[in-house]
Amino acid sequence: MLIDFIIFGVIDNVVMLLGMLCGVSIEKYFPKKYQVGSGFYGAVGAGLGNSFSDFCGGLGATNMELAIGSGLGCLIALVLIPVYFKFNKEV
Repeated sequence: MLIDFIIFGVIDNVVMLLGMLCGVSIEKYFPKKYQVGSGFYGAVGAGLGNSFSDFCGGLGATNMELAIGSGLGCLIALVLIPVYFKFNKEV
């Protein structure tokens, strides 16, 4: 049903945005040598937030298969974050 997808989308984006904001703002509390300032923690926060938000969105839509599958899929994709930062010399 359409309402299930709307519920999924709302929950998904709200939780993902909260994860991104946490990732960006938490860096200032790390020791200076871990403050990379390149957006790495924002990317990790957004990725973890998106994984959790997809899972929550699936639960909100009462579809456990969607919740687990999309949550795991997002977590697997997080491997790309350190790969990107390793090869992108401009960051």
